[in-house]
Amino acid sequence: TVFIRVPLSVLAPAELVPLRPAIIRAPLDGVIDSVAVTPNQRVAQHDALFEFDRTNLKNRLQVADRSLATLQAEYRQEAQQALYEQASKTQLAVLQGEIAEKEAEVSYLRELNARGLVSSPRDGLVLFGDPNEWVGRPVVTGERVMMVADEHAVEVEAWLSPADAIPLEHGAAVKLYLNAEPLQPVAARLSYVAHEAIERPDGHYAYRVRANLTESGQPPRVGLKGTAKVHGEDVSLA
Repeated sequence: TVFIRVPLSVLAPAELVPLRPAIIRAPLDGVIDSVAVTPNQRVAQHDALFEFDRTNLKNRLQVADRSLATLQAEYRQEAQQALYEQASKTQLAVLQGEIAEKEAEVSYLRELNARGLVSSPRDGLVLFGDPNEWVGRPVVTGERVMMVADEHAVEVEAWLSPADAIPLEHGAAVKLYLNAEPLQPVAARLSYVAHEAIERPDGHYAYRVRANLTESGQPPRVGLKGTAKVHGEDVSLA
């Protein structure tokens, strides 16, 4: 038996995750007022996803617009008087600076207001948690809110326990046994294993493993879970 070689393999919990999804992050600091989609809903590019509470922004924009209109009216009045009064010519330069400053403020507020309505950058499925958990929740710029992904572009993500961390090579064979179809495993090839274990929601540490599907045809949909069998190097049966 010393000379008999058998493949070493390990099992790891796994699921099908999106391949190169579009990550939707908060474009500004604020409170999410409403969510326009539901989890796993199909959306088209430019469809609304969620909206911030823009009440304060809209009020600030209205005040800035009125201030700008007042300055512009004052400038026109001074411009007429400048034909006859030297003092008005001096005031014109001051007003021009104030108008430029207020125009910049209005432009900035309009941009912020436009960012308050977040739309999808592509066609695909919207992937996120419970919408009710996001409504009324304050978020900061750059915080991840949801993903939009092609449901047919998927890869295998598995979590390998440190106790089962065997030597694995790039391109090693992987079989995913889905809970929904355990008798029809999905074939894949190992693309990478994380060099460091991270803490999972259950409190245990594990290495992230990714594998690319190798079968042709339409793959199973994103989100399906199962168990991955990852094949390592051949070892002696002894």
